[in-house]
Amino acid sequence: MSDDNGPPMTITMVVTTVVSFIFMVMRFYCKQTMGTKVGLDDAVLALAFLLFLVFVIISIYTTKLGLGKHLADADLTLLPDLLYLLPIGQFFAVISVAVSKSSFILTLLRLVTKPWQKAALWFMFATINMSMVSISIVQFFQCGVEPTPGCVAGDAVIGLGVFAAGYSAVMDLVLTAFPSLVIWNLQMKKREKMGVIISMSLGVVAGVVGIYKTSTIPNVSRSADFTHGTAIVLIWLAAEVTATVIACSIPFLRPLVRKASLSGSAGKNSKASASTYGMGGLSKSGHSKLGSKADIKTAADGDDSSDRDELPLNSSAAVRRTDVFTVEYDNWSADGANGGRPGNEQVSQSRREMC
Repeated sequence: MSDDNGPPMTITMVVTTVVSFIFMVMRFYCKQTMGTKVGLDDAVLALAFLLFLVFVIISIYTTKLGLGKHLADADLTLLPDLLYLLPIGQFFAVISVAVSKSSFILTLLRLVTKPWQKAALWFMFATINMSMVSISIVQFFQCGVEPTPGCVAGDAVIGLGVFAAGYSAVMDLVLTAFPSLVIWNLQMKKREKMGVIISMSLGVVAGVVGIYKTSTIPNVSRSADFTHGTAIVLIWLAAEVTATVIACSIPFLRPLVRKASLSGSAGKNSKASASTYGMGGLSKSGHSKLGSKADIKTAADGDDSSDRDELPLNSSAAVRRTDVFTVEYDNWSADGANGGRPGNEQVSQSRREMC
């Protein structure tokens, strides 16, 4: 047997670690450029990446102990060390999955307003962490070839692992629905709404990856050639954490997207857009905020029906918006063309006054 899953696993883990780090750094950079504070969800995401990094280091090291090779090709004298380190690496991986999803839930908790939405998010926060922490601890007590008193049967450990991984993947899919429930009713342009909703719904990728990873756990766990198959499971585990980190970071990258779009345009309109369009990062209290000055519009603009929802239906108060533009230019008279000097003329124009 010549195929070895060790090198592909190593390459995958290095790439996923770099990609996760880049997206997380860009998230913090965008908040720094907006002059906003780091919130609890940011700190939790950073913790998830550190746990993921420990998992990657341990996993790559175990390839030297035979992980990824077929059991027939592995050095059996190194097998005890491999069996000792594998549960430790998986412990950090599973906790990293739970913590990264917790970061996304904490971000959503800053945005939701209805009690049932908060209750649902807190329920998912608690159950995801409970299931993940349970399997990460129980695996250390799995019965070996010679069962010891108090050990947990292998089938029970496998069943709990499948349930925890599957439940986490399903919750990823459920969480993708919350951005649309929250953001669709905000006073924002439809284009802005769709952009935020799509960016915050990329957790569906993590859900799909998690579902596929869950399907591979039973066969690999019961296989005698576990050194070869476990590497595949760890590859998908790394992909799931990376997808979650990316999904948590992309919604905060709007300033970079706006800056890139504005760099291609010229004139005063570009400068005006740059001064008004930008993600608000965090409020003074440190809560995550995905809005911008240009996102919130007056109800009189009529850009979206949801913009009018905030006004009382029987309100008699008038809404007035006036835009004033000042234009300065040089006016050359006929005398100026014959050696005269130009005269400055200033025109002020007031338009778009609505009651």
